[in-house]
Order: sequence, then C-alpha cells, then structure tokens
Amino acid sequence: MRSATPSRAPASRTMTIARRWTAARDVHVLELAATDGQPLPPAEPGAHIDLHLPGGIVRQYSLLNAEQEPERYRVGVLRDPQSRGGSACVADALPAGSQLRITGPRNHFVLDESASQYTLIAGGIGVTPLLAMARRLKQLGRPCAFHYLLRTRERAAFLDELDTLLAPGELHVHIDAEGTAANIEDIVGAAATERQLYACGPTGLLDAITSATEAWPSGSVHFERFAAPAVSPATAASPATIELRRSGLSFELAADETLLHALHRHGVDVPCACEEGVCGSCAVDVVEGAVDHRDSLQDDDEKAENRVMFTCVSRPSGPHLVLDL
Repeated sequence: MRSATPSRAPASRTMTIARRWTAARDVHVLELAATDGQPLPPAEPGAHIDLHLPGGIVRQYSLLNAEQEPERYRVGVLRDPQSRGGSACVADALPAGSQLRITGPRNHFVLDESASQYTLIAGGIGVTPLLAMARRLKQLGRPCAFHYLLRTRERAAFLDELDTLLAPGELHVHIDAEGTAANIEDIVGAAATERQLYACGPTGLLDAITSATEAWPSGSVHFERFAAPAVSPATAASPATIELRRSGLSFELAADETLLHALHRHGVDVPCACEEGVCGSCAVDVVEGAVDHRDSLQDDDEKAENRVMFTCVSRPSGPHLVLDL
C-alpha cells in the first residue's frame, strides 16, 4: 500500500493550460505551466496534484512527468462516461489558455528505490503514475516488468512512449478484445524479497492482485486506487471527545458524523476532495488516542503506527483523540 505523509497542506497556485492533446480514445493530456512563470515544486514518481475545477469540483490526477520538467506539470485524464463532473469538465470545458488552481504535489504512492526488481501493473488510465515510475527506474538502471492491461487497443495511451522507454521484453500489453487478457496470478508470480510490485487501476484489478500477493512480504505491494474498495459494514460508531492540540479547541464528535465534517463544523479548515479515503487530502497527524483507520492509503503496519489518520473516513476507536491541529 501507499505510505502516508504528514498533514501539512501543500501549496496552492494558479496554472495555465499551455497545451492539451488526446493521447488515446477519451484520454486527454493537459500540460500546465505556472501563470507567474516561476519554477514548480519538484515531484517524485507517483505524486499527484489536485485540480480545482469550475463549480467547486476538486479531483486528483497523477503527474506523468515527475522529476523531469520543473517548469510544467502534465496529467492524463480519462473521460469517464459515469463522470460526476470532474473528467467531463477536463475533457469538454478547459481549452488551452484556461487558468485553474492546483494544490500539490503530494505523494502517497512512493517508489521504493532500494529493490533490485520491479513489477508495474497498469489497468487503463492507471498507467499515468506508473509511466513516471518506469522512467525513474530506467534512470536507475533497474529491471522492470511493465504489464499494461486494456480492454481495447484504441485506449492504449502512452503506449509508444512505453515501447521506446523500456528494454525489449520488459513491456507486456494485455488486451481483452485481442484475446491476450492478463492472468493476474501468472503476472504476479511467486513472492520475492528483492522485488517490489506497484499497481494502479480499477478496484477489480487491485482486488485480484491483493488475493494473488497474500504471501508476499509486508511492504512489497503498493496500490494507487481510483475509488475505495468494498468493505464490510463498520462496527457501530460511538461519540468521542476531539482535542486539537495546537489550537486548543475541544469538541464532541457525534456517532453519526464524520470527523472531517465535525472539523469543518467547528471552523477548522482541513482540505478534502474524495471523501472516500483514497486521495489523502484530509490527512491529519495523530498526537494521542486510538483510531479506527478505514482509509485505503495506509498498509496494516502504517495503521498500527497510528501516526496519520484520514478524517473523511477514519474516526476515534476510543473516547478521546488528540490531533495536531
């Protein structure tokens, strides 16, 4: 799973869409440049930025060019037919020259550069963070097996770039419509202490990878999710006292409200976007108290450390919780 970061909010800035183009069917690439012309904060592979779109919509998109071009960011966006407004806005309402605010970058999908072997598995538009990782691994001279899973070839964004980047035999393209659908267990293979696996894609793919890697060592399998996985109903919540250490504020969290909503109700400005525990924008540092971690960002070891909680879905598991706010 992904490594959590502290809750300090990244900077916000205004960007201009310098260029845009179509990389494959329904896949739109935006090239963003700082409106003030200043260099942009560096971003590691796996990092994403938040786009603040018209109508108050905030969506997260992975950076395609992490660590490469300090003067611009590039993101790839799939226009989802079931769009709740974000991808449709990017596809239909943001021509070149438009300005918009971004926040970030932030990274919850950190590439561990200490391994000797890597397997990258991309499902559809999940290719975006993994393309940046593949570039970095090539810079490091590390072997990389890249599996690109698609329904049809017409949706194969960045395929030419991957083919040029990767060595012969490293790129494996699996296309359902062409009879080359992937066998997840064959791709994953046996657990190996020197190998790291990174995957990004739809929930069904990541669930299958989870099942196939149950025997893998802790910390060797990492996911970037589009949406929260289906989970069993949570145990009944109880009220709790929330103490904010730096501001001195204390309040009661009701059993039927999220901690994020309670913080907003008391005027505490904690960012939020997905409200599903997958984007990381609402992270807060834990000072004291037990937490029922319900996010999809941290692995079991990170949740046991209890350093960071994601306030849109997680809540106290005891009567008292102290936060670094």
